Amino acid sequence: MTPRQPRSIHPRGIPSTLRPVLLLCALASALLSACGDQAQPVDYRYEVVEVRPHDSRLFTQGLLIHDGLFYESGGRYGQSRVVAYEESAEDPLRQHRLPHHYFAEGLTELGGRLYLLTWKENTLLTFDRESFELLEETHYPGEGWGLADNGEHLIRSDGSDRLYFHEPEGFDLARTVAVRENGQAVAKLNELEFIEGALWANVWHTNRLVQIDPSTGDVLGSLDLSSLVRRENPSSSEAVLNGIAYDEKRQHLWVTGKNWRHLYRLELQPAP
Repeated sequence: MTPRQPRSIHPRGIPSTLRPVLLLCALASALLSACGDQAQPVDYRYEVVEVRPHDSRLFTQGLLIHDGLFYESGGRYGQSRVVAYEESAEDPLRQHRLPHHYFAEGLTELGGRLYLLTWKENTLLTFDRESFELLEETHYPGEGWGLADNGEHLIRSDGSDRLYFHEPEGFDLARTVAVRENGQAVAKLNELEFIEGALWANVWHTNRLVQIDPSTGDVLGSLDLSSLVRRENPSSSEAVLNGIAYDEKRQHLWVTGKNWRHLYRLELQPAP
């Protein structure tokens, strides 16, 4: 398979006119880090520009967009599945239900394959993106939570403050990085999305996303979605914010949560 080439490092999911400003911020952050001081993370604000229905039966674990289709994994034993659906439709075009002993977790696409983590089963499932045919089962140590890729490595979270970079073939571990915000560990990292050189992550049982430098683990930015969660009014305490997909065409984020009724398309800007 031919992996995607990593893109240049700058924040994504924001208007292109703001990118030069944020590039300068990133350069300043690098200089400060070299001098022993870390720049403060950027606070992002957002505008909801679109709301669409979401299958509330899905205990959302992974979310992505590829060639105009949403791909999503839903967890829980006996209910785990992977689905693909069009942006304008709620019913899946394709789906694959997992055996009852698997709890589906993070999901990413690379080179025409869908890679799906399982929670405590120590197994990575690899599917053909077009047919949803199961191609491989690969075993690994530790738990699986979120999954993304940078075009070269599959990047896994396990609910801790660490990120694990794996080779796509064989899922061998290449390196790890600890995530820090102002020098403090950021634990409970969950769903991941790689966006223009930076990783975005849900922090489990919080209402915010963090933007992470994958080289250093430093938190570059933070997005508080508390008002969006109140708007959704989730059905239970476990129906938490989870699911980040990047809409490359519009340069927006889609976000949702476990058993949420809606997907939200957001336009981001750095707060003043």
